[in-house]
Amino acid sequence: MLVLSRQIDETIMIGDDVELTIVDIRGDKVRIGIKAPAAVAVHRKEVYDAIKNENEQAAAFRGELGSLRPRGNLRGAKATSGGTVLPTAAKLAATQTNRRETA
Repeated sequence: MLVLSRQIDETIMIGDDVELTIVDIRGDKVRIGIKAPAAVAVHRKEVYDAIKNENEQAAAFRGELGSLRPRGNLRGAKATSGGTVLPTAAKLAATQTNRRETA
């Protein structure tokens, strides 16, 4: 870890695009101003960790949902390109006939 000493209004450069400026020092707290491109995410460490944890949980949950999808073709059904299984036209026609007969 690189440790630098700076006074109020002094700046530290990270690469060519990120500037850290010491804005204020009050007791044991240091206020830092950060200038960075919009594409660079800037978070406090605890917020970054929370975001990372949420993303990992969402990815795990999505993986669990994937295991609930039917595998392969079901008899009398046709798989779509998205992996969902739809009844064939013949199966739909038979279902409609059965509904009319029982009504």
